[in-house]
This record gives sequence, C-alpha cells and structure tokens, in this order.
Amino acid sequence: MCLALLAARWAARHDGDVVAVTVDHGLRPDSATEARQVRDWLRAQDIPHQILRWQGPYPASGIQAAARQARYRLLTDYCRDQAILHLLVGHHRDDQAETVLIRQEGSSGRDGLAAMAPISERKDVRLLRPLLEMPRDRLSVTLTAVEQSWIDDPSNDNREMARGRLRARPNDMLLADALTTARVCADERVLAEQATADLAARALRFHPGGFVTIDRRVLMSGAPDIGKRVLARAVMAIAGRRYAPRSERIHRLWLALTDADFPGHTLAGCRLVRQEKRVYVCREAAGIGPPVNLVAGTTGVWDKRFSVSVTKNLGSEARLDALTASGWQQIVARDPNPRMRAIPYAARTVLPALWQGDSVMAVPHLGYVNAQNPLVSADFTLKWQPPLAVAPARFGKV
Repeated sequence: MCLALLAARWAARHDGDVVAVTVDHGLRPDSATEARQVRDWLRAQDIPHQILRWQGPYPASGIQAAARQARYRLLTDYCRDQAILHLLVGHHRDDQAETVLIRQEGSSGRDGLAAMAPISERKDVRLLRPLLEMPRDRLSVTLTAVEQSWIDDPSNDNREMARGRLRARPNDMLLADALTTARVCADERVLAEQATADLAARALRFHPGGFVTIDRRVLMSGAPDIGKRVLARAVMAIAGRRYAPRSERIHRLWLALTDADFPGHTLAGCRLVRQEKRVYVCREAAGIGPPVNLVAGTTGVWDKRFSVSVTKNLGSEARLDALTASGWQQIVARDPNPRMRAIPYAARTVLPALWQGDSVMAVPHLGYVNAQNPLVSADFTLKWQPPLAVAPARFGKV
C-alpha cells in the first residue's frame, strides 16, 4: 500500500504513470474481499488498479513456494502484455532479514544469504525493490501520517510457515545480524556477478539455436570459483533451468574439462561434447519437453527455452519438436547442403524443427525449408529465450 502511494507520487513528478496490481491467490476465504478493498482505496487516490487471480492448480505441499512462483508469473505476464518494463514490489528491511534467517535454516550458500537484490533483470521485466532498506514500522508510520488504512496479510502470521514462526518470536539482535550477513554476502555477490559476466563474455559464444560454444582456454584462465559459476549458468541457459545444478556436480564437470582429451559429459539435461578444439553445451535429447501443436494464434514456450507464435494455420498435424536424427536424415536426403554441417551433430539433432506428421517442414536455425512448404517461414516466429540470463544484472541501487 505504501509502495503504491510513494510510486504514484514519484511517477507524477517525472511525468510517468503507475498501475497497482494485486494478486489474489484464492487461498483464504477473505482474499477476494481484501483485494477489492485495496482496489477501492487506490482508486480513491486516482491510482488505477488491477486484480489478478491465481486459478491453481494448488499443490498438496509447498503451497507458499507455488504461490510465490504463480504470483511472479502473473505479474510479469501482465507487465509484458501491457508493455511495462519496471515491476516494483514492496519487500522491506524486515522481509530481507527474515529471508536471510530462513535461508540460514536451509543451509543456503553465500549467494542465497545475499537474499533479495534491489534490482533484478528478468526476461520480461526489470524487478525493483525500492523499499528494501526501509523498516516496516516506517512504512506504517507513513501510511498513518496520510490517513491511509492497510491490511495485514494473516498468512504471514501462520506459525506452520517459516516466516510465521520467526515473527512469533521476534529478536531484534538476530534480525540485525541477518541484515549484516545479507549486506556482506550481497557485496560478494556483486563482485562475483561482475566477474562472471566478464568471463562469460570472453569464454562463451551463444548460438540462437540454443547451444553454447566454450573456449576452454579462456574459461580456465579465470578463477576456478568464477569459472564454475559460468559453467553453471551456461548449463542453466541451455536446459531452461532456474536453479543451478548442485555444486559438487559442477565441480566434477570442471575437473573433466581440464582434461585435454575431454571425453564428454552430461549434466542437468545438457550434453557437453568436444569437437576439435571446441566444447559445445547442447540440450540432451532425453530431457526435451513435449512438442507444441502449431495452430493459428498459438503463442507459447517449447522446452522451457523457445518462445513460439503462429500467425497462420500450418496444418492439422503441424507441431514444433526437436529435429532428431531421423529428421536430419530427411534433410540430408532432400538437400545435402554442407553449410548445415557447421553446427555440431549433437546440437543439430536437438534444434527446434517444424514437423507435419512424420515430415520435417522447416528448421529455422539451419536455414532449411521443405520445398513443398515454401511460405512456412513467414507464418511463425521462434526465439531462444532462456528463463534466466547467463550473467544477470543483480547489482545497483534504486
């Protein structure tokens, strides 16, 4: 509530606009009424407001994590659809301290203990937390000063949840120590992210077909801990993962790459293969997601990595799926173009391809179009968009 009022005032001074968005998770009987109350309060302040509803499905366990993922998905989808770049969320200093304590209980690493960043670049939005240094009490006092009511979410006081247990036994010294930990770890993370971005820019080459080429010499020239971060991020990008593989698995991969005769490796849905002096990170065929049926008006994501949209009906059996070895044999039989072989075979066979029944219609990243369907390339768009950047911007001040 405080964030909405302050953001509206700031935007007005800078000739900008804001819209407030409430996500109703539907987890409590009163949530819909509360969302409408927030809408009425904000509209009284001439702040436009939207209510987004989570329709489930609701998991039997891990409901808070699922609700959090759904909340960010709904918010970012709304921003993308409305061409809004900046998404502001109201996390404050007490939230930050509690996040650190929860992650300490879960034996989180240093990156996790850095907790929430004030600025975070995501695929569709720039996420901002402008109140992260403000204590909750100061926000309450601000609302009281302008005679604005608010609603406390009772879910945060549920002692069955980690955050509720912390609030049931407040400890100012513990919270202060947690904030110190967060600041120290955040400073370390900023430096590590900057070093990761620098090394990734020099050691990795990205192909729009969804694979990465690694320059091992450059990768190994960096500090091992930074090199392992780059490796983890590359694997995450290729596999469409939001979370890094376990550190011991990345360490084993790092050791394997030090071998001049690197024999290859699989990790987290990826294959790493050596071809001459290069090492490629490709999608593992066994981990590829289900095909996407291609009908007019289709917009979606294939294999958690490629956004696809279709403007014209391509046929009742048209679908987007991996090329596969059999698909590659079809292409070679029709058009043995040697330029297509520049992409390593392991990456070639998992490229996104348009199929019509058992026949390959097009493989955009090979420049291949079946002569029987010459217009197909104009009827769809396909773009590699991993859920997270290899070197995201997590530093800076709001």
